Amino acid sequence: MNNIYDLEKMLDDFENNLLDKNMDKVVELDKKSILLYGAGNIGKKLYRKLKEGTFNIVGFIDKNKEIDKSIYEVNVYLPEAVELEEYKSKAVVILAGLFSLSVTKDIKNRLYELGFKNVYGLNEINCSTIRNKAFYEEIFNDPYNKEDILNRDRDKVIQAFKLLEEEQDRKLYIGYIESRLKADFSNLELPQDICKQYLADDISIKKDYSRFIDCGGFDGDTIRNLINSNIDIQSIAVFEPQNDLCRKIADYIKITPSIEFATVFPCGVHSEFAKLKFNTCAEATSSARVDTHGDDIIQCVAIDDVLKGFKPSFIKMDIEGAEVDAIKGCKNTIIENHPQLAICVYHSISHIWEIPLLISSYYSGYKFYLRSYNFMGFETVLYAFPTE
Repeated sequence: MNNIYDLEKMLDDFENNLLDKNMDKVVELDKKSILLYGAGNIGKKLYRKLKEGTFNIVGFIDKNKEIDKSIYEVNVYLPEAVELEEYKSKAVVILAGLFSLSVTKDIKNRLYELGFKNVYGLNEINCSTIRNKAFYEEIFNDPYNKEDILNRDRDKVIQAFKLLEEEQDRKLYIGYIESRLKADFSNLELPQDICKQYLADDISIKKDYSRFIDCGGFDGDTIRNLINSNIDIQSIAVFEPQNDLCRKIADYIKITPSIEFATVFPCGVHSEFAKLKFNTCAEATSSARVDTHGDDIIQCVAIDDVLKGFKPSFIKMDIEGAEVDAIKGCKNTIIENHPQLAICVYHSISHIWEIPLLISSYYSGYKFYLRSYNFMGFETVLYAFPTE
């Protein structure tokens, strides 16, 4: 039973340094040859941290034949490379990427078929001791001071917990916070597959996407998934600050006759009109975010200011940590229309309690649910459905 006692005990254990690691799932990396599957952004970060810890990384495995191997300090092999034969029995292969549930299964099965014996996802490796948890801190890029959860935010953590509707929501809430606090994700239950994100089809409430606002449209992936799932979208407003991605969204909308009205804003979403620095990443365009040290400047707007009269039925937000400010910028929209909401809460540990509390302060008639769609708590979404 996941109740207030369980939550308070977890917080007390954190305060007293008693949060135990799940040693049953820890794979010993010392004195092992390590291969990293995935030579992209996360693979490079993991390589740097492992190297600083003097671990023996013998190379990357990646199925992309076009990779510029000259930029790597170790070899990059195709999965079928004969040079890997000597490592198949004894080396540890770590899937160094945020692969979805189904993709992870496919990669593991393929590597097992090729003869690799020891293959693990990031969630199965306890990296909490690697440079004082620096690897996970860099992946999450979260400035939140975890010590604040013991004093300033403790009451907020408990109050947000009380808002959650079901047992599985409360279990995920406690497990997610605990995993972030101790940088060990091996105890978290398996996520739902990414194709279910924003559909929430396991929550027995009728969803209404007919007037849909997509904040963080990326390349239109959410819209495509909804349309391919036979969801009725009549009017849509999409916010995506990266111009090349806006072009892809607009091209898709043009060939989708079921969408009667559409506006694509090449802007970020925030609490007010503002031009903010923006950090882009060529290797991971989905992780571009507002950042005071950013290499670009984008225009940001508040939903209340630019969509008067739109009356959304559903708002989705995945905007790389700017969700709190964006919700503040649609305060009146929430108060007046009570739209259904799907808000990503994984970019900062504090968002998992700050965001439901903020939403409920605008309208107290929401029921809150929590679901996760990727390993290590990534793609964790807070759903808010009005009771009326």
